[in-house]
Amino acid sequence: MDHVNPLAQFLRARRALVEPEQIGLPRGSSPRRVAGLRREEVALVAGISSDYYLKLEQGRELHPSAAVLDGVARALALDADGVAHLHRLARPPIVPIAAADEVVSPSLIGLLTSLPSVPAHITTRYLDILYVNRLAEVLTPGFRVGNNLVKLMFNPQVPRDAYWWVTARRAVAFLRATVDPYDDGPRMTALLADLHEMAPEFDELWERHESRMPGGHPSTFSHAEVGLIELRHQTFQLPGTGGQVLGMYIPAPGGPSAEKLQMLSVIAAEADRVTPRKSRDTTTL
Repeated sequence: MDHVNPLAQFLRARRALVEPEQIGLPRGSSPRRVAGLRREEVALVAGISSDYYLKLEQGRELHPSAAVLDGVARALALDADGVAHLHRLARPPIVPIAAADEVVSPSLIGLLTSLPSVPAHITTRYLDILYVNRLAEVLTPGFRVGNNLVKLMFNPQVPRDAYWWVTARRAVAFLRATVDPYDDGPRMTALLADLHEMAPEFDELWERHESRMPGGHPSTFSHAEVGLIELRHQTFQLPGTGGQVLGMYIPAPGGPSAEKLQMLSVIAAEADRVTPRKSRDTTTL
């Protein structure tokens, strides 16, 4: 991950994405040499001195107060997820980053098995898939243990249409939200290097420093047998697991996608009857 202070990088990146009019300031008549806000404008709206804000962007001030952070968030026009991420950046953990737990609880697997009508998977904080239920496997071939959700999105064979740009941006923000912002270990470094090699678009989106957990975002799947399926991606962080995340894909009740998922359940059950599946006990990468 970034070796410079993550808070400083976040502030610089987000400042470049905000125009004066968004926070109620006049643009002024003098030409702007860079995109976005000037440091002085951020400081003015945040209610702090320009010198103090400069220290924040240069990484020389590492412990801003909650009031300062809220003022900066207001100046940068951050949404609720952005505000939460800003506070997380300014309050790094005082203990070493815990190792990711790559063993899925058998009780959690049992719970998901009892919900056969909802596609679901469990990932590490790096979004590597640890477990996927049967309906998710049938929904798309990408949902397989060992695959990475962000790498699936940036596969060079995936068409770069307007829908892709929206979902790719969400995927990158999802990764930002799940990993520790101060994690510069070998696993995170390798993941970022792989994504950089896979797709030049990744760097552009990663440098936006957006952070957001999926909370009902639309996800569309095209299945050869039942056609287009529109679902909502909902995630739940699992405490005490080293960063595991439960992801579920939920259809609108009574809608055509709910009916198509039911059809997929029947297809999966028939396939399993002909060729019984292996045991899906605790899974590791």
